[in-house]
Amino acid sequence: MGKLGQLRQSTMMIYILILILRMKTRQVSKKKKKKRHRIPTNDELLYDPEKDNRDQAWVDARRRGYHGFGIQRPRQQQQPVPNSDAVLNCPACMTTLCLDCQRHESYKTQYRAMFVMNCSVNKEEVLRYKTPENRKKKRGHKKMRSNHEDAAEQAETDVEEIYHPVMCTECSTEVAVYDKDEVFHFFNVLASHS
Repeated sequence: MGKLGQLRQSTMMIYILILILRMKTRQVSKKKKKKRHRIPTNDELLYDPEKDNRDQAWVDARRRGYHGFGIQRPRQQQQPVPNSDAVLNCPACMTTLCLDCQRHESYKTQYRAMFVMNCSVNKEEVLRYKTPENRKKKRGHKKMRSNHEDAAEQAETDVEEIYHPVMCTECSTEVAVYDKDEVFHFFNVLASHS
């Protein structure tokens, strides 16, 4: 073989090496693409796509029971549950305390409810709160009376309201008070507005 033959053979060998390198590069990039585009399953993500629907059905069933709608037959259309202003949780341990409550008109961080969970009422302890019976009437006539007359009338019109403290059953944090009308007044809660 002459120089020309050796040159052709060297060129062929270089060409073959280049092809082999290209094939290996393609195989490596295909493997990387497969790894890049692999979508994890819901189990791997610890995700249940139906969990929210099941949780909402559970909450609605609980609230229907509170409002006396009860469980209806499948043929009948179920009545929608009235809207709740918030879901209330304990600020210390995040335990759910109430699913159905009404927000106070003046004090936006306070709520009242009749149906609660994970709460215990301490009937042994009594909290007393004095409130004037007719606040609006006094404001208009205050200028015309003396201080002595005001004090006498104030003592007569003061009404004493009685409450019992309410604790979270999980961590014993005081979260509300309970009144004589069997209404819970929440003041120390985390609210998830709905």
